[in-house]
Amino acid sequence: MAKRPRLPDHVKRARSKGREYLYFNTGKKNAKGNPIRVRLPALSSPSFWPTYGTLKAARDRAPKPVYTVGSACDAYEASTSFADKADSTKKLYGYALRIVRDNFAAFPINEVKRHQIQKVLDHGLPSPSMHDPFLAVLGVVYRQARRDEKTTLFPTRDFDKRDGGTHEPWPEAVLEAGLASEHDRTRLAVHLLFFTGQRIGDVCKMRWSDIRDGEIKVIQQKTGKELWVPMLGELRAELERTPKRGLTIITDQHGAQMTPQYIRKELKRHGSDMGVEVVPHGLRKNAVISLLEAGCSVPEVSAITGQDYRMVEYYATGINRRRMGKAAILKLETKRNRNERKA
Repeated sequence: MAKRPRLPDHVKRARSKGREYLYFNTGKKNAKGNPIRVRLPALSSPSFWPTYGTLKAARDRAPKPVYTVGSACDAYEASTSFADKADSTKKLYGYALRIVRDNFAAFPINEVKRHQIQKVLDHGLPSPSMHDPFLAVLGVVYRQARRDEKTTLFPTRDFDKRDGGTHEPWPEAVLEAGLASEHDRTRLAVHLLFFTGQRIGDVCKMRWSDIRDGEIKVIQQKTGKELWVPMLGELRAELERTPKRGLTIITDQHGAQMTPQYIRKELKRHGSDMGVEVVPHGLRKNAVISLLEAGCSVPEVSAITGQDYRMVEYYATGINRRRMGKAAILKLETKRNRNERKA
């Protein structure tokens, strides 16, 4: 059987009622997004090549498709950088990507201006808490575009994070009140968050079966790290008084697992009742500070919370310096008294 001749670029064969037809893809699309094709003469016809040449020249002269911010968003979502992130981070980034697309999807990648980003920050965010995630995601979208050699811009470079963007530790009075709360679930959640130093999502997933030999096993959702956190006596006592209603430690009265969103609301209500705005993640900082104040080293704190050394050192800036100063003087005084006794 004779081999059919190879067709030139952008030409496609189609058969209808036993006959073969050739069509040229113009590179344009109709209202439905389908390619617009033009029928060509038969390949053996003298008019095929002149017709093909005219159509191809018109296609080559057509302006190339504009690479938009929406295109960069698509490229980032398809990248390994996005795929490798934890599910919780993907969820947050996905939400922020929708904000980026809603505001800039049709913008050519090189035409987003600083004042347009500022307008979104001032008036286009669903809540102030999305300020930093929006900037972070827009930044990684442009990083993807730079890697793909579509732009050289850094449009988010000079924007500041929000003041108070970090989660502040709970005031000591609010923490102590939480540890002694008459609301059983609030008291239990505060104990678990403070004495393990874990995120609220990981605390809500803790099961009774994760407790072994005075330790509680945690596989962090965000990092994938496996930790065995030794339990302080106060936490063990709280767990002993807690009814085992379900698989997880924190449940409703019927034994169903509680969502982080629900526990977050209860803890924020606890702070509001005392006239203070708090978030659960602040207890993670309380935990780090308490461990450091107790004399734990940065590696020791990291082994409990799962944070890297840099983050532990960053949290260490919240240490009560007056209390640490007194502890340092006490150590010095003890050493000098010991030396005097030896003399």
